[in-house]
Amino acid sequence: MGGQAQGQQPVADLLPSPSSQEPGAKSSEPATRDSKLGIMPNRLTVEDPMSHPPPLTAKQKFGAALGNTFDPVEFLIVGVVAATGQARNQPQEWGQGWNAYPKRYAASFADQADFNMMVEAVLPSLLKDDPRYYRMAQGGFFKRTGYAVTRILVTRTDSGHKTFNFPEIAGAGISSGISNAYYPSEDRTLSKNLSRWGLLLGEDAALNVLKEFWPDIRHGIFKK
Repeated sequence: MGGQAQGQQPVADLLPSPSSQEPGAKSSEPATRDSKLGIMPNRLTVEDPMSHPPPLTAKQKFGAALGNTFDPVEFLIVGVVAATGQARNQPQEWGQGWNAYPKRYAASFADQADFNMMVEAVLPSLLKDDPRYYRMAQGGFFKRTGYAVTRILVTRTDSGHKTFNFPEIAGAGISSGISNAYYPSEDRTLSKNLSRWGLLLGEDAALNVLKEFWPDIRHGIFKK
């Protein structure tokens, strides 16, 4: 579910530089965006479907995940999520006083941090999978939307082969389980965990759709 002077090293600085290639070699410009997706962090998108960027190292995967997690915009989004929980009084055990909002903010930030690290760094590094989103960039609206949504089930290995997106599915489940350590007992039930798991997958599917169409939107609005 998503998603940069920010203090952290951007993933673009970690990726191989085309200037370091042998003279006369074809550029392997990674095409991984280190920019805003509108206002969202967008460090793990390959915009050009014809490009063949080099595989990310484990260091680069962790760098991108940390960059997404600590992006200033991410703090604003977490604040909105926490405010929504405050308004709905969820979890109820925390109440709605001034002391409750920091708890909800910390929990919402932890949820996003757990998810980012598992899905974008830990599991992709262990399984040698590529956490980047590769745009289709051509075809009709429904075809591209279907492609974007199904990328939560299909990903690429570091060697470029298609594979089941275990980091996404398992990462969402693991991060939902980790949340039991800081949510009150009322939110530690199986149904609550499954709800968080589904919500995380749904947010990432929606973010994939935005990643797919953002370059078209950007060109239409900003002509670039």
